[in-house]
Amino acid sequence: MTSRRTPSAPGEFEVAAAELAGARRVLVTGLVAAPVELARVACDLAEALGAVVDFGAIDLDRPAGPTIARAGAVTADPKEMRDRADLVILWGCDPARSHPTIAALLPPRAAMLRMPPTPATAVDAARLLQHLVRGGEPPAVDGPLIDACIAARTAIAQATCVAIVTDGSADPLGLEAWSIVHLVREISRVKPAFEISLRAADHAAAAAVCTWRYGAAGAIARADHDGGRFRPGEASARRLVERGEVDCVLVIGRLADGVEEAITRRGAGLTVIRMPAEENSLRGMMAAITAQADGGRR
Repeated sequence: MTSRRTPSAPGEFEVAAAELAGARRVLVTGLVAAPVELARVACDLAEALGAVVDFGAIDLDRPAGPTIARAGAVTADPKEMRDRADLVILWGCDPARSHPTIAALLPPRAAMLRMPPTPATAVDAARLLQHLVRGGEPPAVDGPLIDACIAARTAIAQATCVAIVTDGSADPLGLEAWSIVHLVREISRVKPAFEISLRAADHAAAAAVCTWRYGAAGAIARADHDGGRFRPGEASARRLVERGEVDCVLVIGRLADGVEEAITRRGAGLTVIRMPAEENSLRGMMAAITAQADGGRR
């Protein structure tokens, strides 16, 4: 693996631009926790290179990604949870341990529930709870899953605003995320309810810019301002690196963990150009790529 760190000195942008221009297929990724303006410039770079754009969001790495997009998730900023929720359901996660900044926004006077009960699966629990919230009768069997879902239905009925906090890192197919989307939508038919994803904040700016420009939050097989090709699962950064379908990766700022691990495992045959999450550096690279393209047309 060839790795080039932070082109910045005179001539280094030009060398990196030549490597990018000579690559068979380029992936633009990184931007974890980056601001919106940086994501805009990153997409400019990707369009100039005809590159793949994906920033490592978990949902876009899963086969069920398109299903989730069609379902329409009801989400909110964690501050909405702090200010409005009087019931918080921690769904298979512990934000105090994994995301203390978000844990600090848990409303102190809210009722707290933990779901799903052991050993029930998250999908079974979410589907059963949705059934109960809709007015269905519980199955005529005993067990911790039935008891927990009945208790959760009662708490939801008594609440005025419900927040479901999710992590999703142990959901390789996306079925858990799909089931939570539908559960939240079911609750929101009768009262304010939303999902707080612990991981969504890491990719919020990049996802927003990609959605404005290409109609989807990532997994864009070819960046094109007139309409990118959205291919969740197939064109996720991790999968492209693992399958050897890109030979050059432009990393901007911090990478998602799964993508960093995939690059490390890939080894030989991959050029990695790493740049800081700084707008001036990206604009310097953009100028070098533009000059490279203009020189090739002469």
